Order: sequence, then C-alpha cells, then structure tokens
Amino acid sequence: MLPSTFEDYLEAILTITEKGGQPATLDEIAAALDTGKEAAGTTVSSLVEEGYLERAGGDAVRLTGKGSSVASQVARKHRVLQCFLTEMLGVDEDAASKEACTLEHGISDETIERLSSYMDGAQSPPGRLGRCRGHDVCTLLDCKEGDTVRVAMMRGHRRHRRLLDLGIFPGEIVQIRRKLPNDSVVVRVKGCDIAISPEIARSIVVESCP
Repeated sequence: MLPSTFEDYLEAILTITEKGGQPATLDEIAAALDTGKEAAGTTVSSLVEEGYLERAGGDAVRLTGKGSSVASQVARKHRVLQCFLTEMLGVDEDAASKEACTLEHGISDETIERLSSYMDGAQSPPGRLGRCRGHDVCTLLDCKEGDTVRVAMMRGHRRHRRLLDLGIFPGEIVQIRRKLPNDSVVVRVKGCDIAISPEIARSIVVESCP
C-alpha cells in the first residue's frame, strides 16, 4: 500500500489533468495540496522514480498506467465516502470532503463496494428495497402498528435535521405506535412519541430487528 501522501498526490494530479486536459504542473500540484513547491517537487520525483508518474516537459507530469489505476481507485473511495457522509449522515459538504480524505486511505476496496451497494439500495424507489444484513428492508411508511424496527439510513435527510435532534438516526431502534388517517406515523424513540409526516416517513429506510 502506498503512503497516504503519495495517494493524495496521485488523486490531485488526476483531478488537475481531468479538469484541464493537460499534464499537471508543479505549481498546480502544490496549490491543490496546499503545500510548498519544493516539497511538492520532492514527492513528485519520488513518484516518478516509483513509476507512478512520468515527466511531460518542464516541471509538468502525467500519470502512468500504474499511477492512473491507483489515482482512480482513491478518487472513487473519496466520492463514495463523501456521498455517504453528506447524503446519509447529513455531514456538511466541506467537512465531509475532509473526512473522506482521511478515511479513503485506510478503507478496503471490498468495504467501499459494500458501502456503494448499500447506498444504491437507499436510493431505490419507496417500498420494499431488498435485504440488508439478512433482514427485509423497507421505509418507515411501510411498517405496521406495533412493529419494532431499526433505522438503516435516511434518504436526503439533510432536510430533516430535527429528526436527528429527536434521536432518529441510523442504528436507532423505533417502535411504530400508530398509523394516522392522514398516513402520518407516530413512533416511539428514546421513550418519547413523535409524529412524522408521510413524506418524511417515506425517506427513512428501516430494517426488521433480529
């Protein structure tokens, strides 16, 4: 496994070259990584020696096939992690990007694949959404009175920050107390009864408890 600093450089160079369509210059690399040009030059030289980059005239470099493979892999991890943090957990976009930069270096490819598949299920149409961890998965709106379920994820729940304040977040156990005539759902969480509109209930994906 490459050092995280090397992976950051390859990811940054991939972004620069994809955006401009030209090899990345040392100034662009240093600016993207918020580091000095001399430090950037030292790391770039090491990556050239290791075969991840090749010189492209002057102080510009481009990714080799080997470097492009690593950079693409790291960039995908970043995208999946940032998406999960923002869309599923409601983390601020800038903060999520910084967290993703830290997490992307230690997380395995298998875990990223599982996380990506998990989020794909969360974006499916309302109703039955397949299976999660061996249990049937559905939205809160699909539940019946008396059901006890676990919150699996919340689709687009950045619009519903109040739910987080009330204790409804992924992993929390909730009990369906009543289904009202207007399709609102009354749930009990942490000893309190909370009425949830059908629109919001439809966005909360739950799974049956073991």
